[in-house]
Amino acid sequence: MSDLTADEVQRIIKDEWLTATANWYGPTGRNSLSAWIDRDGDEWVVWEADERAGQYNFRRYRSEAEALGTFLGLARGYKRGDSNAVRRI
Repeated sequence: MSDLTADEVQRIIKDEWLTATANWYGPTGRNSLSAWIDRDGDEWVVWEADERAGQYNFRRYRSEAEALGTFLGLARGYKRGDSNAVRRI
């Protein structure tokens, strides 16, 4: 999936109901047990949040497509781990 685009990932998040486990450039999903992505200058940063919303496993990418692939894989993994995941409001 090294050729992913932001538009494709947004569609996948919606189609696969990943809105709870995918925090898209800010706190758009739940704070805990979720994947995060953000931009930092010329790089993209992907990380995870544990059950207490502690941030860990930070990864930096120069390629947006690679960052999106990692982010999507993490969000899917959290969704598989909690098939009833819902976004907190």
